Amino acid sequence: MIFRQFNFDGCLTYIIACSNHRKGAIIDPSHDVKPFLDLVRSHSLTIDYVIDTHTHVDHVSIAPELADILRAKTVMNRLTPLQRETGSKVTELFGIEKILAENARNRIDMYLADSDQLSIGDITLTIIETRGHTQDHMSIMAHDRIFTGDTLLIGQCGRTDLPGGSAQDMYESLFHKFLPLSDDLIIYPAHDYRGNINSSLGFEKTNNVCLKTERAPAEFATFLKGLFPPLDAKTGKLQCGLSMEPDRQSGDIGPLMKSFCISMENFLTAPHNETVIQPEEFLQKVKAHENIFIVDVRESKELEETGFIEGAANIPVRQVAARIEEFPQDLATPIVTYCASGHRSSHAAVYLRAYGYRNVKNLEYGMHGWMDRDYPLKTLSQTSSRA
Repeated sequence: MIFRQFNFDGCLTYIIACSNHRKGAIIDPSHDVKPFLDLVRSHSLTIDYVIDTHTHVDHVSIAPELADILRAKTVMNRLTPLQRETGSKVTELFGIEKILAENARNRIDMYLADSDQLSIGDITLTIIETRGHTQDHMSIMAHDRIFTGDTLLIGQCGRTDLPGGSAQDMYESLFHKFLPLSDDLIIYPAHDYRGNINSSLGFEKTNNVCLKTERAPAEFATFLKGLFPPLDAKTGKLQCGLSMEPDRQSGDIGPLMKSFCISMENFLTAPHNETVIQPEEFLQKVKAHENIFIVDVRESKELEETGFIEGAANIPVRQVAARIEEFPQDLATPIVTYCASGHRSSHAAVYLRAYGYRNVKNLEYGMHGWMDRDYPLKTLSQTSSRA
């Protein structure tokens, strides 16, 4: 699989393609055609589809422009005409009406409904209608990953107070569409303003403020009203950011938890290259047998299924605190954490920083990125035979 994420000031867009047949799709393109065209040409790809997960209100889609250049089809949800009709009734909302009008002029070559599929070589894209942010929202499943648009974001959901939004629809999408899916799915949203690149559905089920607490639909709608920042007519702020007051009922927190909170804040605000290590660089360090404590924080079953990176100790993320004595005594020891997608291991990296380890990095893209590059892996049977 050929896969690339592009980040345009928090707007996340994607190219996914079959490495065997060199056929691919572009998802939620925005801002500038050049990065997409550069990747397509450098990998000799044929782009069959340019897909928007929904009608955007915060930027103008460049799907038709890319489709014309690449001779591809533009694709949207079957309910996009209804969403466009809703948007046409917005006459003044600090510029949103202009974006809606421009997006409404974009042609659509193909409409898709729930459970419809598209093939790009050996990869099947499956549509899941996930309304709530807009009437025409759809998510796209592709093997081990799901592109969730503005419905499921990292840590929360998309806002529902824009034209076509509905708290009831969002509830149905989150709890009846996403919740039954596999915990192992990698989440790739259309926006993130904190520097995150992905998440896992299992992590979101446990930690996402919109998913982790069971609520009745009416309670969920009330909760969302306090979740999103107000639409700001002066700044035009549309981002889905948390605006909740801290929980004042929980009392004082212990020193480790306080350290963890500080470490999390530092981790999120640090330059990205200071908290991650790229697969290419890590491969060279592994080959050179550098003094690095490598931690595979996946469950043992996952190691059996895929193998693991040479030299890695298997300490699942939920056991890191209980097994902290298994980590090096020297707090300056370089540590690299990894999991399937890079999200669980980033959580482990924050914990280790809270314990005082100063040189902890998370493997960018996790095992999926490592395997996409066909980098070497060890198996448990190999380890057992040597023993």
